[in-house]
Amino acid sequence: MRTYFENNIAKIYISHKKESYYFESHFHNKLEIAYCVSGFQNIKIGNTLYTLKKGDAVIIFPNVVHEYIKYDAEPQAETECIALISETDFFTGIIPDLITKRPKTPFINAELISADSALAFEKMTTAEGETELLGWTLIALSSIVKSLHLIPVKESDGFSLAPNLISYINANFQKPLTIKYLGKEFGYSTSYIAHIFYDQLKIPFRTYLGAVRSEYAANLISTTNKSLTEIAYECGYNSLNTFCRCFKKHFSKTPSEYKKTSDRGCA
Repeated sequence: MRTYFENNIAKIYISHKKESYYFESHFHNKLEIAYCVSGFQNIKIGNTLYTLKKGDAVIIFPNVVHEYIKYDAEPQAETECIALISETDFFTGIIPDLITKRPKTPFINAELISADSALAFEKMTTAEGETELLGWTLIALSSIVKSLHLIPVKESDGFSLAPNLISYINANFQKPLTIKYLGKEFGYSTSYIAHIFYDQLKIPFRTYLGAVRSEYAANLISTTNKSLTEIAYECGYNSLNTFCRCFKKHFSKTPSEYKKTSDRGCA
């Protein structure tokens, strides 16, 4: 599994599920708030796992890696969760330091969330249009921000560089990319670029690049009649053997095996 950059074009978006969420490791340049209406929900933010129970919330600042993990431990309970993702511009009046600071802890205990904020979270699920949704979001945030202890983000933490690196790789993976190449492109040392991948994205550069190329290759295998050699070169590899090795590492099957599976699926 790889961490990926989620490019959601919606200015404000809500997801509401009456079950425990599962959403793989990702990050984006928006603010995200998760609220547990009932039951339990696991959310890993950075390297820390948080378990939300009824009335708890987390606030995830831009460019912070996180994932939703199903809660399988006892006690079991019917889970209902709300997750809201929004552009940061809407909240500069009440949280002016979304880019330069981070909360000491993103977890907000239910006891710190006012009745008005809790009601606002539930009202979000039936909001009609972005304007009403934004209104309820601002009310929900009114008590949450009071409990946040914001601390400065060091430039060396790489929060602003990480999404730029991912966006660049996603757009240029067909080039012969290396850590050294990215360092020259962005003006940082090779070791610092490597640090961003290991520390912020939780995945080695080569593994991420291989995953992007493999997924692109899988689409070509499924939708075109191109040979594997043609696909390998189109994905940025200069060797069919290297392509096959990276593809198998990502999909646990060779390109030929993947093609046979794909052909059967289309039959």
